[in-house]
Amino acid sequence: MNVADLASLDRDVARAFGAWQRWRERLAEDPDAHADHDPIEPYRHVAGQSTWKALGDLEVVSHDAPLRDALKRWVHALLQSRLARELDVAWARAANEARGRFTGESPRLVSWREARRAMIAAEPREARLWLDALVECAPPIAAIARERAARRVEIARRLGAETFDATPLDALHAAARDLLARTDDLASSLLREARATDATDAIALSLARDAGEGWPARLSSRWLEELFGGGVRGLDVALPRLPEALGASSFARALGAFGFALRVAAGARAPRFALAREPAFVAAHRFAFVFAALPTSPDFHRVALGVGKRAALAQARALARSALVDARLHAVRLLSSDDRAQSDAFEELTARVFGAPLPRALAGALPAPRDDEPARFLALATALPLARDLVERFDVDWFANPRAMPHLRALGAHPAREESPPPDVAPLARVFEEALA
Repeated sequence: MNVADLASLDRDVARAFGAWQRWRERLAEDPDAHADHDPIEPYRHVAGQSTWKALGDLEVVSHDAPLRDALKRWVHALLQSRLARELDVAWARAANEARGRFTGESPRLVSWREARRAMIAAEPREARLWLDALVECAPPIAAIARERAARRVEIARRLGAETFDATPLDALHAAARDLLARTDDLASSLLREARATDATDAIALSLARDAGEGWPARLSSRWLEELFGGGVRGLDVALPRLPEALGASSFARALGAFGFALRVAAGARAPRFALAREPAFVAAHRFAFVFAALPTSPDFHRVALGVGKRAALAQARALARSALVDARLHAVRLLSSDDRAQSDAFEELTARVFGAPLPRALAGALPAPRDDEPARFLALATALPLARDLVERFDVDWFANPRAMPHLRALGAHPAREESPPPDVAPLARVFEEALA
């Protein structure tokens, strides 16, 4: 492979990532049907250590240096994905294996995937039975996840690249601990107010089922198109499969998915894939958090959903409560996804979020680990300036202003790579205090 041909390398990186992304989606649904497929094999030259080193040694003219460096990050990411393929298959198979006993109505053996979905959807009493089934399913899931995390750390160590993100992990971990500390008292007060006694109560609370006025009967892409369709005309906004509507928080998650897809689509017209998209795409996750936070504003409920002032205030508070749980869970995901984290730390961290610890057997399995967790937390911690800028430019109902979307599209056309200082989470904590005090 001639690494000096950066344009050709960029095209193959885009193809390899697309093939891997499609394979992961299909693997989750039917592991046996896709276990033998290696999506990156046709593009192995963009997923190898030799290419990564060759790019590091390549001297280019100054205007090609950003593309070379971006390709180097993508080769690292694809190398990680290629070497994790067998573990991804093992995880998908373990997640679909019926090994947990559900002892409620219609007792039966259930899979990790089924139990997790059912626990979130169920009322608290039944949810505890699903949690018991999850605990029985957890050991192989957790073991595979820990092995995968350890392998990623070892590969990164050999390459001398700790993280794809510009912000060091130690700084992100410090910010995550700071966010938990600054919001511990508020979160504890809300759990007491809701009389939550364990994790299933806290999960039910985070769904915001008590904020159901004004939402459509079902969650679909049509609802998002009606909200934002005019502003995204001409863009290929590729939404993932939207979550089942289990509560108002499901609509917030769908708004976040739209924000992420908008940022990806806005940059897709750039001539080089590696400059338009990062492996751990902080800027896209930041868009996601800004859009997902819309229902924490009473103005969104009044303008977008057409509800009265009193209901808007109540529903916005319920969604702010949900957003607080989610933000704290992001901090826990980041801290507990570190392969150095011990189970004792897992119990302490989950107790802070849910009011009671998750069973130790779930450490490494729930919350489910994600490769881009540092990027997600960095985006969460730095989303507030973008949200405030939109309000200052286009007013509190910026989401309904026809000038806002072209502005976001212009921002999305910027290069994907950012240099971010260590995040300050104090402003975010104050926003939660103001919304929930």
